[in-house]
Amino acid sequence: MRRRSLLIGQALLAGGLGGCGPALVTRIPDVRIAPARLAAGPSSVSVFEFGGDGSLASRPDWTGDAAQNVDAAVAARVTVNGGRTFVPEDVAHTDVPYGDFRRWASGALQEIAGALAGTRASAHRSVGEWRYPQSLSTWQAALRADYVLAVLFADAYESADSAAPAGPPAAAAYRAAQTGIACVVSLVDGRIVWCEAARAVFGDLRAAETARAAVGAIVTELCPKGEPPAISNSN
Repeated sequence: MRRRSLLIGQALLAGGLGGCGPALVTRIPDVRIAPARLAAGPSSVSVFEFGGDGSLASRPDWTGDAAQNVDAAVAARVTVNGGRTFVPEDVAHTDVPYGDFRRWASGALQEIAGALAGTRASAHRSVGEWRYPQSLSTWQAALRADYVLAVLFADAYESADSAAPAGPPAAAAYRAAQTGIACVVSLVDGRIVWCEAARAVFGDLRAAETARAAVGAIVTELCPKGEPPAISNSN
């Protein structure tokens, strides 16, 4: 069975990497990100299923399970390193609607992931050229943070026999090309100041352990401390 590739934005990759231009700078040299001043909101997770005819269908049920695990893994990493998490209600009273920021961040992360993978042309030389078009000072005050961590995963599965009716991942020979990317947005000036992307077969993100490994692969540099040990119930 052919391994499938997924380009964020629900488009399939048909060929190899794009042109070899200058590498996109993913770290802004004059910016030091203190993990204690970092806030992480809900991740953007999309899970699709390849059909036997090559079609791509969204799977909200798989997406919900995967998103729950990814969010839990991100929260564990960020908080054990001194940062915090937030939900849309935490910034509801500000002048920047959460939905607007989330749409912008998702689009920016898709563009950056594509540029890093060589699958999308970009005139940008640095992630710092992506900037939110409005002041985020009210978010800075509301979250008591200087940076927001945005995480995005796109995932797709196909069945072992593409001609057979599609079943759940547990009943299929798992093959996927996942895209995971994490970027940090400065609440001081709206720039993206740090990104890390990984393209690898992490496995099924609906499994908590797999989600933890996938998140760790893209945020370890930013949040070097691992998750806190599980509390034992034994006496």
